[in-house]
Amino acid sequence: MLFGTRVIRPPVDAQHPSVMKKIRWSAATLLAAALMATGTAAADRPVHEIEVTASRFTFDPATIQVTAGEAVRLVIRSSDGVHGFSIPKLKVDAAVPKSGAPVTVEFPAPAEGRYEIACSEFCGTGHGKMKAALVSSGPRQTTR
Repeated sequence: MLFGTRVIRPPVDAQHPSVMKKIRWSAATLLAAALMATGTAAADRPVHEIEVTASRFTFDPATIQVTAGEAVRLVIRSSDGVHGFSIPKLKVDAAVPKSGAPVTVEFPAPAEGRYEIACSEFCGTGHGKMKAALVSSGPRQTTR
């Protein structure tokens, strides 16, 4: 004791470099396993992929049906000029080049409801009427 204070130290074995190395490896292994399990669960879920074509002054399809919570991938192409693809409530906005090259947008399907889609790049006199909708419905019920 030094001036009435007692110093408590962990056992010598816990401070040994090989013990600390084992502890670090165990923690790293657990972290890796947890991350792989999380990634696997997401990778196992199917992705609802929908092809969308933008052309003066329409989107095809005009209504996109999804199920709330599912992974959605929209592959958008232009058949004529430059367009934009915007779902403001979901903060989705993508430029669609006139080359016809695909633009991919991925997001989880939102809660049930109707979400307006609009062209976000001026594309001519009918630009303001270039609209579509994303309709999200509840999860499908299975009957036995």
